[in-house]
Amino acid sequence: MDKLRSALLALLLFTLLGTAACGSSGGLVRPTPTHVSAASAVTTATAAPTALSGEEAVGPSTEAEIPPTVRDEAAIDIMWRVIGRYGGIDEDAVIAAGVNGNPGLVPVLVETAALTLDTDLSLKIATALEMIVGESVGGDYVLAAPWYSWMSRQDPPQVELEGFDEWKGQRLGAIDPSFREFLYQDVPARIPIWSVQWGGVYRDGIPPLEFPINVPGSGADFLLPGEPVFGVTINGESRAYPHRIMGWHELANDVLGGEQITFVF
Repeated sequence: MDKLRSALLALLLFTLLGTAACGSSGGLVRPTPTHVSAASAVTTATAAPTALSGEEAVGPSTEAEIPPTVRDEAAIDIMWRVIGRYGGIDEDAVIAAGVNGNPGLVPVLVETAALTLDTDLSLKIATALEMIVGESVGGDYVLAAPWYSWMSRQDPPQVELEGFDEWKGQRLGAIDPSFREFLYQDVPARIPIWSVQWGGVYRDGIPPLEFPINVPGSGADFLLPGEPVFGVTINGESRAYPHRIMGWHELANDVLGGEQITFVF
């Protein structure tokens, strides 16, 4: 019971920190104005989601009525509306996301779900997600973890809306402003932007291991027999990073095999 209480308190603290941080930015601000017609925006924003039954979920009911380009633009509008001032979640935008049906809204809704402990709102987000993808992933009240796992298994990969990188940078930049240096419009990336998460500390809050002095394995008398290490080989050169040391730093910058590397634990 004590462990469960501690876990719930940690979750609450994380949610409150994220919400307070979003509030400090005065809400997310779309860099460029929308060009969606008022009629299309109203149709997308006010249509009610269809109730789910078991494993079935009915997708957008207005697909034939709205041109794809307008629907995509409306989806981008929804993305910028869903998290408002002081981290408040716009329920109308959540409903609109389900009706719109753009798969790029999935990571937006999943990230939004991580900001609330309101069960009714979580169920609305779950309904919107299921309307978009046509299946129930589970986690009606704690959505983020199962849906992040679901996104990681998609083939082809989970799509992202235009401007999602900047949206994500603003969202996390409200917690730590340095995120805006890493996440911005059209940032080059080799990993999905949706997978980037705040680690709970500010940038460099945990000091990295910077170009450590290395000793031969035979000279590492500070290690115990059988003690775990992380082995890395690049261009024929190998090095072992002790788990005990990496547990303190979590990140190492080094030169191995003639290349500068960053090793993250």
